[in-house]
Amino acid sequence: MLSVGLPRVGNCEGITRRALLQVGAASLPGALCPPLAWSAEQAGGTASRIQAAPRNVDESPGPGPVDTAPRPAEACLLIYLAGGPSQFETFDPKPLAPRRIRGPWGAIATGTPGVLLGEMLPQLARLTDRFALLRALNHTHALHNPWPMLTGQLSTRISLTAAACHLGRDRDRDLPGFVNLGPRLSLGAGALGAACEPLEIPDPTRPLPALPEFVLAPGLTPERLAGRTGLLRELDPLRRALAGEGRDAAYNRERERALSLLSAASVRRAFDLDAEPEGARDRYGANNFGQSCLLARRLLEAGVRLVQINWANREDGFAVGWDVHGDDQAALVRMEQQLCPRFDLGLAALLEDLEERGLLDRTLVVVTGEFGRTPHISRLGGRDHWPWCFSALLAGGGIRGGAVVGASDQHGGQPSDRPVSPADFAATLFDRLGVSPHRDDRLRPMVFEGSPVTELWGGTS
Repeated sequence: MLSVGLPRVGNCEGITRRALLQVGAASLPGALCPPLAWSAEQAGGTASRIQAAPRNVDESPGPGPVDTAPRPAEACLLIYLAGGPSQFETFDPKPLAPRRIRGPWGAIATGTPGVLLGEMLPQLARLTDRFALLRALNHTHALHNPWPMLTGQLSTRISLTAAACHLGRDRDRDLPGFVNLGPRLSLGAGALGAACEPLEIPDPTRPLPALPEFVLAPGLTPERLAGRTGLLRELDPLRRALAGEGRDAAYNRERERALSLLSAASVRRAFDLDAEPEGARDRYGANNFGQSCLLARRLLEAGVRLVQINWANREDGFAVGWDVHGDDQAALVRMEQQLCPRFDLGLAALLEDLEERGLLDRTLVVVTGEFGRTPHISRLGGRDHWPWCFSALLAGGGIRGGAVVGASDQHGGQPSDRPVSPADFAATLFDRLGVSPHRDDRLRPMVFEGSPVTELWGGTS
């Protein structure tokens, strides 16, 4: 039977690819592409209020040095180091502190005078002119979850990247607007709906055919897909009459994007790591994090606007990412043998590659965990949870290379200068993406009292 018109959808979960490929069905592959832009409004509730929130008439930037702020970034890569990396062994070593505090490793000089990094990050130490450090991040939530740092607060489960996707949802792209590399975290788009959920790639080292989003249904050839697409377009005048012009424009945008994802060779190439020369893959490291960084670079180069890498698992299947208590084995040994070398190699290759390809200036790169580690080594040979003072890295997108904002005390346990809250961190990210966190009502209720860390800005451009 030939169906004409839109299937009835009462929420933002989207529609299956099978429905898209049925003749006459006006739908989208819900697991891959956003649903119709108007579906959240029809569903009502919080999502409708957020999507319908008007922008303030005053579009001027929020507090900060307006005349010296660099132009906004066009894309964002957020790297989340789940488990909480130790600031002592990475971005805020304390070489003069007692051994029980500083740990068994020392600090090394960097390309920026006066700035030290942990000695297990020699590649990043060469590149401090490419990134900035926040050394006095702090909050009070000592349990493992990404909510404080990846939402900016504890009262919502809307991630920063999902909110950024929501704000840019009207941009026309052949590629997905938001891609998540690695395990899914315990937050997402929430009330913003499935339109702002990412395309998920749990393991970037798997072959591309393992991704069902890019494989046509059995028996469906590209020629048959083209024929069905042509028939759908012939039915467009009738659908417009039934659906209304406003909704139809949004539908057409999303349908064409869905078909592009299924048929465009450029999409498959962007996700195909086998297209990289072997030397390039080795440069990033033959491990999950390194290959995630390489795939992120390919996606950003192809035009994907938002990419998130979640380092949430240990590759031998035990423990959680950077959670170095020491009850699994001498955890600081794991930092020496696995965590820091892979992180150092992969992130350094990514920053250099982005710069060589002219992508770093327009791409904001953010690296954070949920918290830091205790200013002492435990009897088990590791460090425990510590949200009261920790570090993050930011690069590109107008960030001033070599900058260090904030400081911890002599034992690395408390901020001694310029503390930064998760709300400030979120406001900084949105500001660098060109959204005023104080004056743009589209952000409510996602950003609240935080202020951008304007000391990170790199000047006019």
